[in-house]
Amino acid sequence: MTDQTVPLTLRSKLKSGLQKAACNQTHTANGQPAMAPRQLRVRAIWTNAMLWTFQGWLAMFYAGASFAKLTAPPKHLAILLGWAEHVPQQFVMAVGAIEAALAIGMLVPIIGWTIGKPVLTYSALGLLAIQSVVAGYHLASLDIMAVVLNLILMAMTASILIFKCARNVA
Repeated sequence: MTDQTVPLTLRSKLKSGLQKAACNQTHTANGQPAMAPRQLRVRAIWTNAMLWTFQGWLAMFYAGASFAKLTAPPKHLAILLGWAEHVPQQFVMAVGAIEAALAIGMLVPIIGWTIGKPVLTYSALGLLAIQSVVAGYHLASLDIMAVVLNLILMAMTASILIFKCARNVA
């Protein structure tokens, strides 16, 4: 079917429809077409699920670490943690209590976003501070596997800070 055989009214309707579709398509700042609302919702759902998964993992990791620091005898901590034998037991317990509070703070947004956002922000910042100090210690003692673990934890925490605390995501 050639262009001449299509009735004039149908051809003009097709052209006007394509022109409208081309005009309605918005572009981002870099010139790429913007996502449809459905695509944006699906992406937001998956991003939110990933971030909640990270929050749960971080909360479990630091809850377990704090439980060990708060309940284990000093000689077991010396075996488990190399640095625990060089510092007073009260310092180890204080670090455990701080880690427990930060682990709880990672899950506070479940209660409500208005209360949870500032708590999550400060908890993520606190975890990043602890992770940075611990990564520096492990790097100085040449414990590469522990440094890699801390870098992974830092990446998870930083993604929570960037995607949840910078935007209004529940």
